[in-house]
Amino acid sequence: MNTDSIKKLFDRMNGQLDTHEPSVDHQVRFLEKLQQQHKIVQLPPKKQNWYRPLAIATSVAILFGIATTAMFLNPEKEADLASVSPQMQETQSFFTSAIESQLEEINKISSQETKALVKDAMLQIEKLETDYEYLKKDLVSSGNDKRVISAMIKNFQKRANLLEKVLQKINDINNFKLSKNENSIL
Repeated sequence: MNTDSIKKLFDRMNGQLDTHEPSVDHQVRFLEKLQQQHKIVQLPPKKQNWYRPLAIATSVAILFGIATTAMFLNPEKEADLASVSPQMQETQSFFTSAIESQLEEINKISSQETKALVKDAMLQIEKLETDYEYLKKDLVSSGNDKRVISAMIKNFQKRANLLEKVLQKINDINNFKLSKNENSIL
């Protein structure tokens, strides 16, 4: 046969040929129709299509992996004054050592009478430290903005001043207690 004659045949039958595939459940519907006619026909077991659940599970696993990787590769960065410049490092170490020595002094001279005062001061110090943690994050996001650096230094100053006032009040209480006891007669 000539290829031209085959081409003519297909051109003549254009639109008359069934070129669509039957649906997936075509065989099952056909066999059900046979059963309705009371003929005994065994239906083939349905094949499990694992493609869709497997694709969903894979997608979830990939998204979970991407999210986990993103968390580890981009943790929230924070910086402190020491990372800005050598002068700021000196400032930070000065305030840190001053605050630590003040805390040690408070622990040495505090008494039962000053317990509430010390507890309140420690709560205020914790709040200032929490604020300082936020400032460290802001320092990274602002690109070492001078306003953030100034706020960090002021935070250190507030902590040092607070502890200095607490030390002064503890000393006043202890001195008052001592003078009161000296004036009493046994």
